[in-house]
Amino acid sequence: MKQLMYFLSALLLTSITVNAEAINKEETSETIVSSYRGYGKSFIFNEQGIEFSVYADGQFDFYMPNYGPKVNVSIGSPNVNISFNSGYDYSAYVQYDEYGAIIQIENTPIYYDYYGRITQAGDIYINYNNRGFITRVGGLYVHYNRYNTFDHCTGYINVYNRGYVYRPWHRYYAIPAYNHCVVYNRPYRQHYTPIRYRYNRPYTNNYRRTTAVASRRGNTISRNRSYASNTNGRTRASSPTRTRTRDNVSTPRTRGNNSVSTPRTRGNTSSPRTRGTTSTTTPRTGGNASTPRTRGNSTTPNTESAIKHS
Repeated sequence: MKQLMYFLSALLLTSITVNAEAINKEETSETIVSSYRGYGKSFIFNEQGIEFSVYADGQFDFYMPNYGPKVNVSIGSPNVNISFNSGYDYSAYVQYDEYGAIIQIENTPIYYDYYGRITQAGDIYINYNNRGFITRVGGLYVHYNRYNTFDHCTGYINVYNRGYVYRPWHRYYAIPAYNHCVVYNRPYRQHYTPIRYRYNRPYTNNYRRTTAVASRRGNTISRNRSYASNTNGRTRASSPTRTRTRDNVSTPRTRGNNSVSTPRTRGNTSSPRTRGTTSTTTPRTGGNASTPRTRGNSTTPNTESAIKHS
């Protein structure tokens, strides 16, 4: 009888252990994207009604809740296509440039650096370190260890994205496929400024093409007009000059100087600098006339002694 009790107790303890391990594994799978406050695999934020997922190397994915699939129906279904890179077609709302990169989603502009890494999504700026990894997303600072592996974050992206909020569809975000990649190790976009157009209606016959980076020949990346979206009849969007400096203008930096070409002087005119001297050519004298300098004497000879003698 005692052996039977021991056997039943062992079975009960084993089942409790297995259940605890299963619960821990389930919690780990659900919270793995929440490690390091949710930022590790990618940096997820909402901007102008679009949810972006930006990866450490500058590639990104996005999801549009207003136009995308119903996530409460799609989650758990086979062959889920929710985000742009997972296969859902958002091309009716996307403008492509001549390299095949996305430069605008509806009226939200997307900017890149010379290497094709995203540097701005709407009003969110993104910076990188000298190894090509993200160091800042808005007001969120990303820290790495000495092996350049993600360590932790400080701050927050903006007042609308103060912290990561887990959503079930976040597991479906992915980097672009190889033929849709726009990041390259050479500054191929250095001398290129695309033209953005105001979004007022969905694009037609607009689809995602192979990018110029994927179809390059060797190290040469060439622009192709066929990669860009057809923008006939659309109004060009106003794009103010993007400068990431503080109060700088396009002219060279000076300290309180104007733009005239005269040399810098201190309240001087074009005449030589003098100290209260007139422009006459007479020699310098101490209040005397042009006669030779004398000491209070007139020009007549001294006759005082002769008068006294007489």
